[in-house]
Amino acid sequence: MSELQLDMQLAGGGNPFRDALAEGKFIFLAECSPPENETRCAAAAERILPLIRTMIGQNDLCGGAALTDRRGAPWSAMEISAALPEELRRHNLGFLSGDGRDAAAVQTQLDLARNSGAVNVVPVSGDAAPLSLRECRARNYCGSTEQLRLMQDQGLFAGAVFNPFHYDADTVLASFNALSGKIAAGAQFIIAQSGWDMLQNQTLAWYLLRRKQFIPLLAHLTLLTPDRAEKIASGRLPGLRMTPAFRKLIARELLGSKAQFEAAQYRRLELQVAGCRLMGYSGVIVSGVDVPGRAALVASRIRSALQEFRNFDHWLGEYNEHQAPAEMSYGVDAYHLFDRFLRRQYPFDEPPEITEPEEPDFSWAEQFSLRLKRFLFAKADRRRPERDILLKKLLADCRSCARCTLPEHHFYCTRTCPKRLENGPCGGVRDDGTCEIGGGECVFVRIMRCERHLARRPGLES
Repeated sequence: MSELQLDMQLAGGGNPFRDALAEGKFIFLAECSPPENETRCAAAAERILPLIRTMIGQNDLCGGAALTDRRGAPWSAMEISAALPEELRRHNLGFLSGDGRDAAAVQTQLDLARNSGAVNVVPVSGDAAPLSLRECRARNYCGSTEQLRLMQDQGLFAGAVFNPFHYDADTVLASFNALSGKIAAGAQFIIAQSGWDMLQNQTLAWYLLRRKQFIPLLAHLTLLTPDRAEKIASGRLPGLRMTPAFRKLIARELLGSKAQFEAAQYRRLELQVAGCRLMGYSGVIVSGVDVPGRAALVASRIRSALQEFRNFDHWLGEYNEHQAPAEMSYGVDAYHLFDRFLRRQYPFDEPPEITEPEEPDFSWAEQFSLRLKRFLFAKADRRRPERDILLKKLLADCRSCARCTLPEHHFYCTRTCPKRLENGPCGGVRDDGTCEIGGGECVFVRIMRCERHLARRPGLES
């Protein structure tokens, strides 16, 4: 894929991160959270400068930082980026969260990024897990797809985040459909959320290759520490999941000495990085390396891994041996977009076909409701939004949108999403298709199940 990336037309110049993607160089970014106990933005930026200088010093790995944007932090990633020395700003990524921001507030952050030269921006919808359903609905959320549309023609190099680590058929299909929407909205590179199932990382690479969408991919990886491993295993870090078998493997590794545990985690990270490179990824973002010394050590390990594993079969044998006791996916009944194939590198000769999922469990009540709503609201998108409003509220949980889209979505109102997303499920949707808050089924998963019941071709194949 790196040869194909050389032909990509990435506008403009003077952006080391974008230029590295265009030239097929491998990128290593260290995830970094803005300090939470600094009252001045300049002081907060000063504290992370040693890490950024260490990362930029890794010239052969095109290093930099990935600055997060978290709820409760006193400074946004864009503000921290703008406070850095000018010559360092374009080496880094800044994540822009839509949590607590409307479109106007997002535009303010985009203006700051553009005017300061910190032009590598990755929009995210933001986590809702700590909130109640009522609190989430009362809060502003600017979805990542909406942010991407705002970024168009603003001179920003925009990416998108995608969660490939799902195993329910409707959730998988709805998520890939959402990814297609992000690409259509202008995403110029994709970051896979953090996870340990290399099969799912390969699935994402093959999906884009199958669609002839030669978009640079970066994998988000996690260097586990004992404390972080325990938090993930207990579910205290939203969005990071471990299979029961993998949790047992980590628990066994924790029984050894600290040095033994660290050695196992560094080796696991080496294997993940090398595997991603062989699968066509353009780089990695690693969390847990937010101090200069550890970042330099990880950079050294990455160099060694890229030198050690130049052949896919060699890498696969070593990876399987290291992970032998642990099943990384959720059982034999888990749905995979393609046949479970972690056995070869690229299917240039025979592009893989998408796996046909089992028939959806579309209950008789859902079938009756669909027929009734189709009879009553078939022309709702061509009528005044307030027409039949009481019936629409009763039968479709209508949220009184300015333009009714019920017929477009099989008579489900997408505004029932607590974050009010419109393109598809967020990265926080659970493995079984339920919302990260409230416990109800994600509206986009319902739409996809209805789509399959009607035997329509999934949107990701259109």
